[in-house]
Amino acid sequence: MFIIKDGLTIYPLLVVTMKCPICHTPTLNPVNLSTGLAAHQCSQCFGHWISSDNYWQWLERREQTEKEQPTKAVANLDKSATGNRLPPVVDNRTANFCADCKRLMTKTKVGRGLSFYIDRCSHCHGVWLDQNELENLIQKDLHHQIHYMFSSAWQFSVRQERLIEQKPA
Repeated sequence: MFIIKDGLTIYPLLVVTMKCPICHTPTLNPVNLSTGLAAHQCSQCFGHWISSDNYWQWLERREQTEKEQPTKAVANLDKSATGNRLPPVVDNRTANFCADCKRLMTKTKVGRGLSFYIDRCSHCHGVWLDQNELENLIQKDLHHQIHYMFSSAWQFSVRQERLIEQKPA
């Protein structure tokens, strides 16, 4: 049913149910994360789906806030470097399908002292973070660098990091 008002056709809002890439049930609920980032969280496995649009809008707001209040950004960085213990990650190693467009996602290793992988859709560029991955990224002050993690330069540094760790002393 369409509503015509003042010569304009107003279409009803479609509610799209997103399935969790891990649980495969339609349990993704909208949440506003502590960082101010809008996402969807699974009520069963507690993973987070972050759409590309939401991530880029949040990143722009974050950068603007840092320009206006540079001392706050430094304070947050100091807080993350206090050596807080990282929460355990429930890393899913299986291939997963995008919660938004249902295409196969790619995995990439985070590195920088974190050993888990994150998933990104190569079509819509949304990101899936398993339980506690976001919290780990925040504590390491990497949550604003997710878009770099899928670059060849980032992955080169992850491989270099692994080679250094494997080198005998």
